[in-house]
Amino acid sequence: MLQQLHSIVMAVDDFEVSRAFYTDALALEQVGSDENSIRVKIGPTTLELRADEPDAGSVDQPSVDHFAFNVDNIDETYSALKDRVPFKAPPHTTEVGHRNMQRALLAFDDPNGFGIQIAETVDTSDHLEGRRQAKEEMASPGNGGLLRGFDHISTYCTDFATVRAFYTEQLGLEEFFYSNTREEGEVVAAGFEQAAFAIGGTDIELASDENWNDVRTGRIRRLEFTADNAEESFGQAQSNGATAIESHAMTLLHPDGLPVGITQ
Repeated sequence: MLQQLHSIVMAVDDFEVSRAFYTDALALEQVGSDENSIRVKIGPTTLELRADEPDAGSVDQPSVDHFAFNVDNIDETYSALKDRVPFKAPPHTTEVGHRNMQRALLAFDDPNGFGIQIAETVDTSDHLEGRRQAKEEMASPGNGGLLRGFDHISTYCTDFATVRAFYTEQLGLEEFFYSNTREEGEVVAAGFEQAAFAIGGTDIELASDENWNDVRTGRIRRLEFTADNAEESFGQAQSNGATAIESHAMTLLHPDGLPVGITQ
């Protein structure tokens, strides 16, 4: 059984500028580094920033559009970070029906132009009580920073049904939201679908996108999940039809090319 988002590997253009931004501006705890990478901690998850090497075989994997950090109080976070983080606007609250839950959000671009959000869950719907509790639990173990964990990862795909099956049937994640519409007044293309899957306190959001190849470039190079029994979970995913990447231990291939690891 998969339990939490363990780590995200992210390619960056200017390693030293990125290091300074994530450790100084965002005040994230550094937990490891080498010559070309640094690891910072956000709740139970590690974000690894790795110097991009486009000539060394790295591939643009456009499945992840943005990610969001979870916070307990969006206004306090804005006050604490606004002098050193380039927020696009003060906090705003999304409309009811926006994706899988209503949130208060801040948005900014990191030094590589990658879109990041900071999110506080404000949706009081009864059916989301389990998600609210999971987010609180995600943030609780020894994390005293403003940013308490990864609230959500927003992803797009080339084939919605195939990727949906990857998360639900092959990885065994709970799908707690599905819709083929957006909030009232928002027009979507024919065949539009969206869903959200639970992994610990993090939501994996998925949506179809007719302009996939035109608008998205890959910054996220790997996702990794923890499991109570990694070998068993990895084997079960393969039995359910997931493709393993032979050159990487305990790693599956997302239908759109992103390596997805399982660790214990």
